Amino acid sequence: MIYTGKLNRRITFQRLEAKEDEMGQNKSVWQDYKTIWGSVKPYKSSEYNFMGKLKPEVSHRIYVRFRNDITADMRIKYHGRIFTIEGPPLDIDERHELLEIQCKEVFEGNEYQV
Repeated sequence: MIYTGKLNRRITFQRLEAKEDEMGQNKSVWQDYKTIWGSVKPYKSSEYNFMGKLKPEVSHRIYVRFRNDITADMRIKYHGRIFTIEGPPLDIDERHELLEIQCKEVFEGNEYQV
């Protein structure tokens, strides 16, 4: 499959890094790593019941130019929204031109908390 869409959205990859807090303790925080051009395409939406509350689940495919430094332990920030990476990025047609990254959007609002 060849992706023919435009890479016209600014997305930011974030990495989890250990930082020392005011009390000298290590704390893990998400830090911006790289901001690049990409494309964000939703492809599946559903809701599920979690402890008596409906929680949304939206899956996306994010496309970026091929790079070796994107890993599954990162996350993506786009327009104030957060996406977890659900597996290793896929090298489309193994041509080292384009990556497909399968993600789930993170919903953190109070209406989704238990």
